[in-house]
Amino acid sequence: MKPYIQKQPKQIRERIEAKLDDRLVAKLEKYCRYIDSDRDYVISQALEIAFRKDPGFLEWLASQDTAAAETQVDAGTPPIQRGRKRSRAGASSDSAPGILPEAGGPALATGRP
Repeated sequence: MKPYIQKQPKQIRERIEAKLDDRLVAKLEKYCRYIDSDRDYVISQALEIAFRKDPGFLEWLASQDTAAAETQVDAGTPPIQRGRKRSRAGASSDSAPGILPEAGGPALATGRP
């Protein structure tokens, strides 16, 4: 038997860091109060709207998906790790610039790990 309310979808969330102009942050805070929502939600929704409504981006994105589908990747080849150099004996690969340790993703606009 199917429940009335479907199970909430699980989403993988990644932490990012960005520096914003102080006036933009003030407007963000006011908008959050206006719709009674947190920063994460407002920023996520704003990005979703921008991505969905920008025809140039949608066209570019479709061309990227097509190019990726045409290029077959060997399953035995490990993916390229951007921002990381091959580690030499005694060198640590954990100190790669632009990588946030807790998220494993690039730091945005910080210029620091």
